[in-house]
Amino acid sequence: MRMHLPAARRATPAQQAQTEAEAQTEAEAQTEAPAQTEAEAQAPAEAEAPGRAETARPRISKARWLELTVIIAAIAVAVVCLAKVWTEPLELAPLLAVPPALAGAGATTIKRPLAYGIAALIAGVIVDALVSGGITVTRDGPHQLALAAIGSVVVVTVLAMVGTRVGTDNKTTQQVQQAQQIVDVTSVAEAAQRAVLRQLPEMVGPLTIGVVYLAAAAEARVGGDLYEVAATSEHGVRLIIGDVRGKGLEAVEVAADIIGRFRELAHSVHTLDEIAYRLDAGLARRWGKHEEFVTALLAQIDTEKGRLTIFNCGHPPPILISPDSGVSVLEVRAPAPPLGLITLGNDSGAKEMYAFNPNAQLLLYTDGVTEARDASREFYPLDERVAILAPKAQPKVPKSARAAAKQLSDRSSPSLLDLVRDDLIKYVGSPPHDDAAMLLVRAPASWPGARSAPATAR
Repeated sequence: MRMHLPAARRATPAQQAQTEAEAQTEAEAQTEAPAQTEAEAQAPAEAEAPGRAETARPRISKARWLELTVIIAAIAVAVVCLAKVWTEPLELAPLLAVPPALAGAGATTIKRPLAYGIAALIAGVIVDALVSGGITVTRDGPHQLALAAIGSVVVVTVLAMVGTRVGTDNKTTQQVQQAQQIVDVTSVAEAAQRAVLRQLPEMVGPLTIGVVYLAAAAEARVGGDLYEVAATSEHGVRLIIGDVRGKGLEAVEVAADIIGRFRELAHSVHTLDEIAYRLDAGLARRWGKHEEFVTALLAQIDTEKGRLTIFNCGHPPPILISPDSGVSVLEVRAPAPPLGLITLGNDSGAKEMYAFNPNAQLLLYTDGVTEARDASREFYPLDERVAILAPKAQPKVPKSARAAAKQLSDRSSPSLLDLVRDDLIKYVGSPPHDDAAMLLVRAPASWPGARSAPATAR
């Protein structure tokens, strides 16, 4: 999680620097990496290209290192024997037991050591039959060394096959245990997170609510994304979305603390900035244990007049989708520091008020969305994608709040959240490396206390 900087529709300088550094690191790694990595990364269409043979040769050479070694050794022995470079008898037949022994090292099946064992036995028989001296000569008789070599090949082959089978069984057992541990840990983390992030109702007052939560990859630690909506009797509907620094169950614990406090404060505290300071004070009392902070965005919607107030504590700005004015990012003049650090900075420019016209939509999200990257390490351009996807989402304007709720839950007519979620997954091309949460709020067809659409206020 990173603190959000103002006007961050594109990658910030820090993000660009990080991207350049990572790109340079990847370029160096690719320069030093073996060529077989490039071959493995080729797409099926590129596999038929003329240059594939050259790319695949290093990989084949590495996979067939034993075959190449045996061939080179056999050629060397043949040259020495035929050229009579060494005048003494060459007792090399026992070396035939070496290939099946090496073939069993790291083998996943018994086929490879068995194949090398059979090949070594055949070679031993051929050598003993064709070579009358030198390689098979011993003091005890012309065939004793060959018989000893054949016996050693059989023993080594059997041992290699047994070792391969035992090693494969142990590896399979370990993989199953590790997979089960990952499943158990993930299940516990998901249960803890679901206990914190309850399922929000589709309707809160006159507002239609939709939530999408994308969990990180299975091997990643659970994140601290949080959101909550509260319908109050005096202050309209209040919302919070935030991201806890760090990962793991400690982050979930902090998120649970923030959500619990917000549920209480939303009904009793008059202003959003006062809620932020109360949440900050609660985190400050935990400093002795964790030293954490939370980026957060607080929002308040006047359900009588259709006015939106936001208070930004270092969080990515929300996006307003209006049927009249299109897509706009709701920046504040200067975000306040995150919760836990808010007293260290200035919050005078962190609060803004906007018009929330009928049928408008408000998208709140965490930085796991905007910091998601594609294969070229480019950040996901959320505001641009929303501007493209918004016209495709639910073209029919609902006539009532219930019709809007039905439209949001109707999967035959995908909502903006559905489109953005699918587009984000397609953009990344793999499970996200950080948790990502999106909260979409849609205004009703008309506000009870507003005779006309209010002008934008600040």
